[in-house]
Amino acid sequence: MRELARRDRTRWQGLTRDQRLAEAAAAAMKDVQAAAARREYNATLQVLRTAETDERVRAAMALNDLTRSQGFIRDMDLTSQNADAIRNEATGHLGDLIDAAESKAGTGPLRNLGMRMFDLDNPRMTADIVREVFRNADGSTGNAAAKAGARAWLDVIEGLRVRFNAAGGDIGKLGYGYLTQAHDAVRVFEAGAVRWADTVLPLLDRNQYVRTDGALMTPAEVRQLLTAAHETLSTGGANKRELGAFAGTGARANRGMDHRVLHFRDGDAWMAYMREFGQGSLYDAMLGHIANMARGIALVERMGPNPQQQFRVQNDLAQRADGVGTFKNRAAGNTPQDNWNVVSGVSGMPENRLIAQVGQDARNVQTAAKLGGAVLSAFTDVATIAADVHFNKLPYFAMLANIGRQFDGQTREFLRAHGVMAENLTSTLNRWTGDNLTHSLTGRVAGAVMKLSLMNAWTDGLRSAFAQTMMGGLARMARKDWAKLSPWDRYLLERKGITDADWQIISKAVPDRHKGGDYLTADGVRATGIDGAEQAATKVLAFVIDEAQFAVVNPDVATRAIVTGGGMPRGTIKGEAMRSFAQFKSFPIAMMTRHWRRIMETPQGLEGAPLLFSGFLGDTGTKFAAFAALNVSMMMLGAIVLQNKALVQFKDPYDMTEGKFWMRALAQGGGMGYLGDLIFKDPTENRGSTAEQVVGTVLGPVAGSVAGVAGDLVVTNAWQAAKGKETDLGAEALRWGNSQLPGQSVWWARGLWETWFLHSAQEALNPGYLARMKARAQRDWGQKRWWETGEPLPERMPDFERITGE
Repeated sequence: MRELARRDRTRWQGLTRDQRLAEAAAAAMKDVQAAAARREYNATLQVLRTAETDERVRAAMALNDLTRSQGFIRDMDLTSQNADAIRNEATGHLGDLIDAAESKAGTGPLRNLGMRMFDLDNPRMTADIVREVFRNADGSTGNAAAKAGARAWLDVIEGLRVRFNAAGGDIGKLGYGYLTQAHDAVRVFEAGAVRWADTVLPLLDRNQYVRTDGALMTPAEVRQLLTAAHETLSTGGANKRELGAFAGTGARANRGMDHRVLHFRDGDAWMAYMREFGQGSLYDAMLGHIANMARGIALVERMGPNPQQQFRVQNDLAQRADGVGTFKNRAAGNTPQDNWNVVSGVSGMPENRLIAQVGQDARNVQTAAKLGGAVLSAFTDVATIAADVHFNKLPYFAMLANIGRQFDGQTREFLRAHGVMAENLTSTLNRWTGDNLTHSLTGRVAGAVMKLSLMNAWTDGLRSAFAQTMMGGLARMARKDWAKLSPWDRYLLERKGITDADWQIISKAVPDRHKGGDYLTADGVRATGIDGAEQAATKVLAFVIDEAQFAVVNPDVATRAIVTGGGMPRGTIKGEAMRSFAQFKSFPIAMMTRHWRRIMETPQGLEGAPLLFSGFLGDTGTKFAAFAALNVSMMMLGAIVLQNKALVQFKDPYDMTEGKFWMRALAQGGGMGYLGDLIFKDPTENRGSTAEQVVGTVLGPVAGSVAGVAGDLVVTNAWQAAKGKETDLGAEALRWGNSQLPGQSVWWARGLWETWFLHSAQEALNPGYLARMKARAQRDWGQKRWWETGEPLPERMPDFERITGE
């Protein structure tokens, strides 16, 4: 009765009580019948998806000679890749919103700088976008850019809602424009029910709160609703869970059925609430909503309306076939449950937001302080790009040409519109940190450092160039029927879950033409209009995105499961400790879970295979050759990285005739994975910080920073003082403080900062400190500086003859 009254209060109040009851009863009966039909339909879908999942798992087992558990894990990997593709494509269609968000119209110099450096928003533009969204982009603000941005947002989320419901979901549509409400549970809890309700009540659209007779609820009645909502929001929904009840992800298709309690009167009221009790920025909330919807769509389309139930069925089958706790029950060291925790989003749900934020802030500080020179290390991407170009039989020169095209704005816009360049919009720096940088203060600072270091530009440019090359390769491949493809090409497609039936749709797509080249896009596949085109389009984009993340390595599901301790949730002591331990280890681990595993699993000798997978040395010999080629190339590039790092720190090059140099180059290249990083890490790399270096290598940079204080500063200097030796407490304390300073490691400024300020300050605190450090560097590496500390300009050029030991 309340629902019908809300639709037309005037009409409803004109009816008699019996008429209202009759209409409400009829509407309720329709709802009951629709719910029953939906349950029956979803039960049928679940049976069909179970059969399809079983078929996919068996196909994965046969394709790569995997166990049942490993085949199921591979299938979950593909589900995650589909979720990424859906998210990226949706984000790519937010072009007008992104343009509006990046507009600097009406901003002053400081805000303009903040937008460029720290991804701050334009307050006026953000406010107008919110107002336009609430009014369904009617142009009432007079801001054309905000109207276009709001329309892009509304169209994208409506498309996601329709697709989710088509797979068995039941998300209704609000009468006003939808914006997600990202509540800060801690702030809601701290406010208390009374103050929270007092703050919220004036912001609500009271027309949404009606009695059964159509009269508006009184303030007291609305307060009663708000009190119940406060308990739910402040506990993260824990109050609604039955004690001892199963706490899994449940039937995702049922999510979104609950009625929204908070209906704000307009965009200004929504913004007022978010300032007081919200979390993150408007754009964080938008992108987070898209990511959650994309994950839900991928799960229900592939695993049925109840993915959790599907997981339990498939996991039971895997354990029955392979046992529990066995090697057969794992892939890359992870069980199906570990992978499911990541794929389903369980690992990303904070159990305690305060603990999660503290842990994230600590890691952000280390990112801002330590990764300013990461772009120099990223030069080894050349090796993984070459390996992936070789694996997919793509033309090398086309890849090089596409790298140059990334400087062209039209090409970048083309790729963004087709879902290729969306990752840089979501602040994902997983390849190094294992985390998404949040838009907290520390997250913004860390993001600014990565931007200043040119790391983002390097990664986005190379990854987009590879994706463009891959799209061109697929366009050429799509000209052939499935039967005419080589066995190797069919293997590449089947490995990404693309079947003969999918190819019948894909091969009919008209490639998109751009700058004289043909590219297979998800939009082109969808435009065929053939039944199943939506899913086939997602698979194509997932193929492109995942291969681009092979080329410029980004963690896969296996790596994310490892670095989170089996998918432990954020906001727990164990979960945050594991994330801190694994920080900066994502890249070497991903090398193992991606490139090493692919070399070992890929069958040798398929017709049409590239040289390193052709079996020319037999199965084992050719795999060893592929492994050696990858690691040797990364070691050689690692050697270049080491020399570049020395030069930008104003040091002479290393002597490359020494064996220990090549051990460091092997570790620097990342080709030996985490094991090489652990064994070959040089503890003398940062002079005077042995404990921080050793502990940081083993337990992560956060623990290393603590060890730097306890070990290098306190214990070491205490022993030196007890023995009557001269201590360097002041200089080393300054060194430690500098190592935690955001931005000091930015490669193009680090040498100047250290030469003009840091070293002079250390010498002033402890005279003779620099002489001792120079002696140590000379003893360890025979290395000198070509730009001496305290000198305004260098007196000589680097001694390049040292490279050959002269």
